[in-house]
Amino acid sequence: MRRLARTIAVACAAFAAAGTARQAPAVPGADPVAEAVGQWRQMRRAEVASAEFLAAKGRLAVALGTMPVTRRLEAATSMMDRDAPPGVNAAAVEQFGRDPFPITDIQRLLWDAQRPYAQRVLLKAYYGFCRAEAKASSLSEETQGQLVAMLAQRIDNLAGTPIHYGEQRLFVHLCSDVLTKFGTSAQYGPALTQALRNYAEKAQKTDCFAAAIPAWLDLIQSPITSIDNFGTAVRALGHWEPLSRLRAAAYLGEYIPNDDKAAQVLLAMLRDPRHEARAAAVQVFAFAKGYRPEDTVPKLLATLTHDSGVIVQEAAAKALIARSEQAAGQVGLLLEALTDPSRPPKRKRTTSILRVLAALVKSATDEQKTLILRIARLRLESSTDGALAALQALGPAAKPAVPDLQALAAKSDRYIADRIERHVLPAIQR
Repeated sequence: MRRLARTIAVACAAFAAAGTARQAPAVPGADPVAEAVGQWRQMRRAEVASAEFLAAKGRLAVALGTMPVTRRLEAATSMMDRDAPPGVNAAAVEQFGRDPFPITDIQRLLWDAQRPYAQRVLLKAYYGFCRAEAKASSLSEETQGQLVAMLAQRIDNLAGTPIHYGEQRLFVHLCSDVLTKFGTSAQYGPALTQALRNYAEKAQKTDCFAAAIPAWLDLIQSPITSIDNFGTAVRALGHWEPLSRLRAAAYLGEYIPNDDKAAQVLLAMLRDPRHEARAAAVQVFAFAKGYRPEDTVPKLLATLTHDSGVIVQEAAAKALIARSEQAAGQVGLLLEALTDPSRPPKRKRTTSILRVLAALVKSATDEQKTLILRIARLRLESSTDGALAALQALGPAAKPAVPDLQALAAKSDRYIADRIERHVLPAIQR
């Protein structure tokens, strides 16, 4: 248990607080970026505060200390992991110290719509330090202000210019972070809100970033102080803060079983153009588990298998897991979604579907279990979370996957290795 607790804690702070390591010399002649990335990966594999961890931390500090400023952003980009637990990418950035990158480098990334995906992850991690609850030691107030002003300028410049879906989603994330602290700021708030207003007025109807803006502006103008009625709760489903959306979903989950018209409003929101609002509406039916399963379960299944938003797919998976008894007969439909050659699911949707199948595996036939096993083994590296959940749920029936699991554990970070060694393999080998 102590080992597991240390493993979980590292996602938030352990990398930055593991203590002072003896400064081991860098490998002579090694490229500093390659050296830094290699030591960061070693830290992620090693037990926190172990000799291996501290030695890697020391070598990383040396590599970063000798690295030209012009290559720091390159190193940070290479350390990003789109599938990492919350906090790990932020912890990677923290290794570079306070205000680690020239603001012009971040501006260049923000303006480049063709940036690699890893740089999009880096932007999300960096702007995450502008949140109200973020560590004050990561970015100075001056740098945070520059980031907000830069974001407002970029959004204003893009007004009237169609941007691709990935860019729309990026701006949803960045704005959600800065609004927690700067939405009502006298210094930065007016420029940001005006830029958002200009963008929304000129955007195409299919733009999911623009769709979120009117609700944000309304919430800035009239903040929610408490969620104590239906109207306020529905407004809060479009909030930039995940916790506010969750509170609203919990309130509505208790409300709708006694008001069918209100429930229909929430079901209609499953077609809302705002991804976060759709996901929050789905969460309502995870809380209201008893509400009309004959209507809600098919809609949740359709959302899981067809909705374009990853956050919505994940919410639908959680709602179906909460309603696993009601969804027990849907294993075949989910397997069809995974194996449809005309519409093969991407890795995130595959992860969500496999997680639901893990919850339903007891109701699966032997033939269906065999297919779940085959898919999980094929997707073990691309949809790791869902594949591991499915293999663990299959138990002894997943024995053919043991060599695959052992190979994955040997090359993965401590999170995946610990999960395989402590949970998945014991379930299979019991």
